[in-house]
Parts: sequence; structure tokens; C-alpha cells
Amino acid sequence: MAFAESSTYFNVGDGSIIGSFFEKDYGHLFEFSENREEWNTDYPHKVWVTTPWNMDCGWRFAKVLKTVAYVLTNDENGNDVVQKWFLKDHNEYPRNG
Repeated sequence: MAFAESSTYFNVGDGSIIGSFFEKDYGHLFEFSENREEWNTDYPHKVWVTTPWNMDCGWRFAKVLKTVAYVLTNDENGNDVVQKWFLKDHNEYPRNG
């Protein structure tokens, strides 16, 4: 389970949160938000992740569609690698106003 930082929430943050999904192979829940970084426009989203050793919030650049996400990660040498995640229960949060 990986929740976005509260800085992305509607009520206390910048409102960039979009929704959540379950990764199909392992059933893990992830939230995703808009990518507002100016230097990586190829990936319009951030998928929020946690590190198992300290549960800190972090994120990965991604392109999240309804049934698949393309997530930018790194291999063991630090090279960029795009992983294809299959999704289920894609959910966009309702925006008020």
C-alpha cells in the first residue's frame, strides 16, 4: 500500500492527487497524482511508492492509463527502465468545486 503525500490532497495540499489503483500481479494499492515537475514532461503522473525498509513516501514518474501504467524505475546500475504494470480497480477521486 502506498499513499500520496498529504501535500497532494484536496483539503490540505495543492489538489494534484488524481486517484488510486491496484497493481494486478501483486495486488498492491497505489495512489497517483499529477506530475508538476517541469523537467520530465514525458510522464504526466507520479505514482507514490514506499520503501520497505523505512516506509518513507516517495514517487516514480509514470503514465497511468485505465488498465496499464508505464512506470519509470532504475535498474541495478542506475539506468532508467520503464516497467509496464497491469492495473485493476482504477479509481479517480471526485473533485469538489
